[in-house]
Amino acid sequence: MKHKGLISFLVTILIIVVASYIGVSLYLIINLSNENDVLKQEKQGLVLKVKQLEDLIESAKVAEENMTQPITSDNIHIKEKELEEATEEFINAQQYIPNFMPLAEFILTRPYMPKKNHYGIDLAGRIGEPIYAAASGMIESVEEGNEVYGKILVINHLNGYKTKYGHNSMIFIEEGDFVTKGQKVAEVGNTGISSAPHLHFEILYHDKNIDPETKLKK
Repeated sequence: MKHKGLISFLVTILIIVVASYIGVSLYLIINLSNENDVLKQEKQGLVLKVKQLEDLIESAKVAEENMTQPITSDNIHIKEKELEEATEEFINAQQYIPNFMPLAEFILTRPYMPKKNHYGIDLAGRIGEPIYAAASGMIESVEEGNEVYGKILVINHLNGYKTKYGHNSMIFIEEGDFVTKGQKVAEVGNTGISSAPHLHFEILYHDKNIDPETKLKK
């Protein structure tokens, strides 16, 4: 009996030790796994930071290589001059964009409706009211007796744009003349097929009509 009790006690102790060993092992395995995940994340973060630093160093090297001249007051003046010239070129280019309203006062009586074969806009005005060039350019043609638009002129703006002005009562320029943006070129009339005094105005880009309202300044 005594031997059986001793054996049972020893078996119980052994089970407790084994169970404790297994529990500790599982705990360590789980902790190691979690630590590995943390280490992996930290490693990824470090790799990303190293990559960012490498990119920053590379960018600095490129910037240094591109700086062939030291920054001086002369260089600053050169850059200012280049900026002024670029600004002037931009302003000059804008002179040839047809966005200047050809009439000072008007009522839009008919919009751009290509599906109804109306490829411009009709601006009602008074007989004799000044008509202005929508942009600088060369007078491409002047026609005194167009069957539809009566006295009509076309300005070529030398950049793909053209503008047409129809139903004029008077035209003050001739074919081949150069006109500037906002210059008076004609007067409102009622010539051609027209029920009331107005300007028929078209804008073409590479010989294709576009809606003038998309270009004109309001």
